[in-house]
Amino acid sequence: MLTLKLNFPWGRYYAHPWGQNPQRLREAEWPPSPWRLMRAIAAGWFRLHAGQPASPELLDLLTALGRELPEIQLPKVAFSKTVHYQPNYGVTDKEDQGRALYKRVRHENHFVAVAGPVRFHYSLLTVPEAERVQKAETFRQLLAELTPAVQYFGRAESLCEFTVGVVENFENSDKLARVALDKDGRPSRRIAEDCREVFCPNPGNFQAEDLWQPRNVASAAGALPHLVEDLFAASQPLPDGARWFSYQMPEGWPQRWIVRHPSVVREKPKTATGPIVARYLRFSLQCRIGIPHKFVVSLAEQFRNQAIRRHGDATFALSGHKPPQNVSGDHQHAFYLPQPGTNDEYLTELRVWCRYGFTQREMEALMRVDALRWADGRYPARPVLLEVQRELPIVPPSQVWRSVTPFVPPRFWYRQKVRDQKLKRGDTPEAQLARCLRDAGVIVEGSVRRIETERQWEVCKVHLPKHDSTSEPDQRIGVFLEVRFATPTDLPFLAFGHSCHFGLGLFVPFSTA
Repeated sequence: MLTLKLNFPWGRYYAHPWGQNPQRLREAEWPPSPWRLMRAIAAGWFRLHAGQPASPELLDLLTALGRELPEIQLPKVAFSKTVHYQPNYGVTDKEDQGRALYKRVRHENHFVAVAGPVRFHYSLLTVPEAERVQKAETFRQLLAELTPAVQYFGRAESLCEFTVGVVENFENSDKLARVALDKDGRPSRRIAEDCREVFCPNPGNFQAEDLWQPRNVASAAGALPHLVEDLFAASQPLPDGARWFSYQMPEGWPQRWIVRHPSVVREKPKTATGPIVARYLRFSLQCRIGIPHKFVVSLAEQFRNQAIRRHGDATFALSGHKPPQNVSGDHQHAFYLPQPGTNDEYLTELRVWCRYGFTQREMEALMRVDALRWADGRYPARPVLLEVQRELPIVPPSQVWRSVTPFVPPRFWYRQKVRDQKLKRGDTPEAQLARCLRDAGVIVEGSVRRIETERQWEVCKVHLPKHDSTSEPDQRIGVFLEVRFATPTDLPFLAFGHSCHFGLGLFVPFSTA
């Protein structure tokens, strides 16, 4: 048996039922539809193989899944929605002193709050029994390759972790939703309190290409211009190879499975409790003009302060304050790392990297951070979430690491005037970086050198905790450095030196090829 597991780190599943007018919806799609799951699999494959036609292995996988109606294992849920109003400047009622008035359009965004993962169980009954075990393992390997490309499921707000496994003997439980059968044992539709309508591939009439093109459209030569462009243009009530079926919900539905909240919600405790759901978030910094490097610390400080304010408490993961008893070692709390793009000219992304990890409430606070203003508040940069990972991303070992933001030595490293270039012999920037690496557990032999730039150093704004003395200057001198190891080496942290948790001293692998 092949099991596909969907976990929603934010705890929410956003999706509208197929073909229904969003203005007339009563609630979000539930359970998640197998048709949507198969489209996500196809989209993940095409994302990893851009510009290529569907492979025979992908078509074989989709055909096997589409010829079966899976059993769906569900968690407890709560249905809810958010309401917002969008100005419609193209529709006017009247003139008011020469100014056109606009109507406000109401939008409802329905979602399902989920208490755990959703699992789709496929028995692969259409595969010959002698080949079933080997086929399941082949499908698992293919799915394992493309699941990292599936970052969301449903609407873009539905952050998702997609994993796959093979189960030889799955024991049925009361948590399963199964397709409803008629008196002849055939899948059917039924109107009943314990049944839900689910949009599925039609096992008796399904082809893998139905997921991205209608059958009356000739297949394009080579790669597809767009995965679902032909489906949009066809304006079909239902795509070819698809059909609505009723699913018999788990025993006790809906009383035991739908959680209903009172209209007045009690204030949540400020303590961070719950399992860790993420350790890495990546945001795009959307701004109309380029953001210079010198605003690294300013942006990181604003992001951190807003996240703490949204959460309501300066928890250890967000701020580094009040470490729990089970925390050992330094630099376990969040790094807020604005960093430049490939051209190394402007800041284009902000990455939040935390070895300790974030709870769901902490992650929600990070996702609710609003515009970050820089240059004395004149310009806003809006963070847009691009990626969430439960575990820290794997950075391949490198023999050469270079700083992309200035490394600010923790200790003052010059005597009297900087221009005199009188350095403290044991506290040069190179020596202090080597000391930081040793303290972090990097014991591989290597050398540190200064990167030649137009200027010998950078004057950087640094982060000063509120409890520190106000006599310490908030401007320090940083330099760009390169570390060359004898063998390819991992760095335990991404940044080192003063204000490393706020974007300074960020190092990335450097290719000498």
